[in-house]
Amino acid sequence: MKYIIIDDEPAAIEVLKFHLKNIPFMELMATFRDPLVAIEYLQENTVDLMFLDINMPNLSGISLPKLLNNPPHIVYTTAYSEYAIESYELNAVDYLLKPIGFDRLLQAVMKVKQVMDQKVKHGNATAMSVENDSEQTIFIKSGAEFHQVAIQKIKYIESDGNYVTFYTTKRSILARYKISEVLELLPQQYFVRIHRSYIVALNHIDTVKKHCVIVDGNEIPISANYREGFLTMIEAMGK
Repeated sequence: MKYIIIDDEPAAIEVLKFHLKNIPFMELMATFRDPLVAIEYLQENTVDLMFLDINMPNLSGISLPKLLNNPPHIVYTTAYSEYAIESYELNAVDYLLKPIGFDRLLQAVMKVKQVMDQKVKHGNATAMSVENDSEQTIFIKSGAEFHQVAIQKIKYIESDGNYVTFYTTKRSILARYKISEVLELLPQQYFVRIHRSYIVALNHIDTVKKHCVIVDGNEIPISANYREGFLTMIEAMGK
């Protein structure tokens, strides 16, 4: 997979290069500190992926893709979380918050690989939409192992401090993630947070009650902070 890095901070570029060199199928084509120079390069060269910072002088990472006729897949890398929604409106495959660790970076790279594989297979997949959602997968790091799990088979996620448990239709997987990091991994159209410690998959909810949802016979609490928004969404879906 051919990629470039666009970031005005040299240290941030070096961190990405250091991690990405350990992924065998990744091929670095160029790095840029000036986004305008990067645009010149992209007008003459084709790459599969760009790691793109958002806050840069002269041109922001949000504006840059809008100037390209056929931008490559985008993984945003930034120290700020407030641009996440806008980045997904630009069909960014992922949104990484600095400092970026290898595990999280690998997750993003695998997302891009899956999108590209689906595009080859179906011919019309977009960055966050594949024809067969049941084939969309993520890799979950548990200890020294990475477990590939189909998105549609995840029922709910339970958080306990810096660890979460992914409950799937076949097994449960304990992993070292914060629940905020899990939310970044999962497609938001399929999952919703209903409690500070719980994320549930909409397609696995059997029953919605005032204070809980039932998923495969398990009662998952809905906290007061999330109740109004969640119930309003459910009511809208039922109309």
